[in-house]
Amino acid sequence: MKTLKTAIITLLTLAAISCTGDKAPAIPERIVEDVDTETGVISLRDYSISDTIAIGGKIFNYTYTLEHVDTLPTLINPQGLEYHESRVSIKVSRGDEQIFNKKFLKNNFKDIVPADFLKTSTMVGVNYNFTKRDEDRSALYFIVTVGDPDETSDMVFPLEVKIAPDGSYSIKKAENLETAPISTGLNIDPSEDAV
Repeated sequence: MKTLKTAIITLLTLAAISCTGDKAPAIPERIVEDVDTETGVISLRDYSISDTIAIGGKIFNYTYTLEHVDTLPTLINPQGLEYHESRVSIKVSRGDEQIFNKKFLKNNFKDIVPADFLKTSTMVGVNYNFTKRDEDRSALYFIVTVGDPDETSDMVFPLEVKIAPDGSYSIKKAENLETAPISTGLNIDPSEDAV
C-alpha cells in the first residue's frame, strides 16, 4: 500500500535528480506493520489524513484515521499470522459545527461482508474517494476496506461510506473501483516519453 505522500515524494525526488544528473538515492520502503517483540502480535501502522472539500458552496473539513486496537481479541489471518484488530474513524465538520463523527469496526459491516471473511479480516484502510468526488459533489465519499491485514494479500472487501452535508450516511459495497493516476501522465513510464 503506497500512500499519496510517498508517491509525491518519489516524483519530486526523481524530478530533482533528473535536473541535476545525480543518481537517485534509495527511497525507504514505507512500513505498514509493527510486530510486538514480546507477543509476536502484528499491528497495522496507524495513520491519519485531513483535508477539505467544497459542497454546495460550503467548505467541509474531514479527517480519516486507521488505528490498531490492542484491547480487542486478536485475529488469525488466512496465512496463520496473529494481528491486532484495527478500526477506522471518520470526522466531518463545517466551520465549528461537527457534522459526522463515527468509528467503524469490521462488525459494523456484518450485514454486507460475508461472515467467514470477517472472521479472518480487520479494517485495513480508509481513503477519500476522489474519483467519486469528480462525479458527485453533493456528498463526501470514503472507501473503507475490510480485508486480510497481511500487506502482501489482495483479499479485501471495499465499502463506500457516503456522508451527506447534514451528517446522514449510507454504506454499500463499493463497485467499479478503478485506480487512476493522481495527475495526468503519472501512469506513464518516463522512458516512454523520451524522444
